[in-house]
Amino acid sequence: MKKLFLLLVSLISISAISQGVTTPILSVTPKTGDFYGVQLGETSASIQFTIKNTGISILKIKKIEVIGNRFSLTDTNTYPFEVVADTGVSFPEGNNGKTLKFTVHFVPTAIGIQTGKVVITYGLWSDEIYEIPLTGEGLSCSSAKVANKGENWAPKQNIWFKYTADKFSIVEVNTCHPHQQIVGSDTWEIWLYLYSDCQGTLLAGGAEPTGTCPFNREAVLQMTVMEAGETIYIFCPQGFPNSPHVNEGFYFNINVTYPVDGDVCENAIPLTLPVVNLFGNTRGLQDDYNYSPCSVYPNYMDGNDIVYTITLPEDGYLTGNILGAYGSIHVLDMCPKTELTKDHCKAFVGGPNGGQFRKKIAAGTYFVIISNWAPPQTLDYLLNLSWEGTSAVENESLVNTLNVFPNPAQDKFTISVTSGEAMDLMLELVNLSGQSVYRHELKSVFGIQEEIETSGFAKGVYYLKVNTGKDTAIRKVIIQ
Repeated sequence: MKKLFLLLVSLISISAISQGVTTPILSVTPKTGDFYGVQLGETSASIQFTIKNTGISILKIKKIEVIGNRFSLTDTNTYPFEVVADTGVSFPEGNNGKTLKFTVHFVPTAIGIQTGKVVITYGLWSDEIYEIPLTGEGLSCSSAKVANKGENWAPKQNIWFKYTADKFSIVEVNTCHPHQQIVGSDTWEIWLYLYSDCQGTLLAGGAEPTGTCPFNREAVLQMTVMEAGETIYIFCPQGFPNSPHVNEGFYFNINVTYPVDGDVCENAIPLTLPVVNLFGNTRGLQDDYNYSPCSVYPNYMDGNDIVYTITLPEDGYLTGNILGAYGSIHVLDMCPKTELTKDHCKAFVGGPNGGQFRKKIAAGTYFVIISNWAPPQTLDYLLNLSWEGTSAVENESLVNTLNVFPNPAQDKFTISVTSGEAMDLMLELVNLSGQSVYRHELKSVFGIQEEIETSGFAKGVYYLKVNTGKDTAIRKVIIQ
């Protein structure tokens, strides 16, 4: 029997020698532990390792250890563990199998790259050592790299960038780039998330790669509207760790579009008072706002509108004048994105040829929106604005706030009266003979803008009398 056993061992040895393999060989998959970037505060990132014996005989694993801060081991195996080869003859005893699996975790607590290693001790009679290098990087939004308009380079996935808008704009972030042409679009997928802060407030992201990139690869596109000085944070996660190009750097683009200045409240054009004969037009702008609390006629905001902004350093009187077909001025303390109540309107004028106002307004910053009736949608206008502080205006009288236009008049004329407080008004138009041809009384108003048809009046000179009970103003009106 002993001779037969020795013969069998000799035959096995001869067979192994003829195959060029005479000992167990330790093979580990993967060969390195690359955790790449992991967000601070996340539970962990994990890699499962598999040990196999690619030689013959028995591979005896005695222990497995992990060395390095923030790396840890999950291992349910009992040692020693004998790994049996897929081919050849062996006589295992105790714990054994064709594979041995264990998992290493990485939990970063600081920003930056951290390293470690897995130490595998093995051997039948003497101890041998096999080491697996471990690498991971702690990531944080607060350490985001600066991204700029146009082309940007990311050396890897799992990385933060930040972008700050120079002015109100529409910002598009995408990964479609000709330098990343890959045959087979499903072999490269890059995801993008946009955050408004480092507390995880998501703006946009997580969408499936669109596949619409003309350079034959998967791509992601995210868009957001940004205010001047606003910062967004861009994160590119490692969504598919086993994809063929996961460890390669990539390009991404930040494309910025600027709306025309004055198109909306966010990019309102600042004005310095006084504004003298400012000529403008609303061509190229949009009909962004459909309602103004300043006028009972909503069609005063039917045309394309342009938005200015003014700042009054103290309480005072704002005078505005606009010349243009059905042009109007709306002075508001809030942008009319929603329907506002009347108290948000601080001054207003509008008419077939524009018009004028003078109104007492508190200190502050206001939107001045120029719009018109439609058609046409666009407006050519001439704008004047001036301001007087209350310290420069003593004993404000009705004479200063009464305007009549156009004068001379043909078919009609408009009477405009403004006041800083409620008043009773009596309007009366008399001819040279002293006869009253028009009369209108109003109670407790802050002002009026009243249009008077003249078709029933004889041509000539008339006098308009306006009385508040405390003050009287008279204007000569010529009807042609």
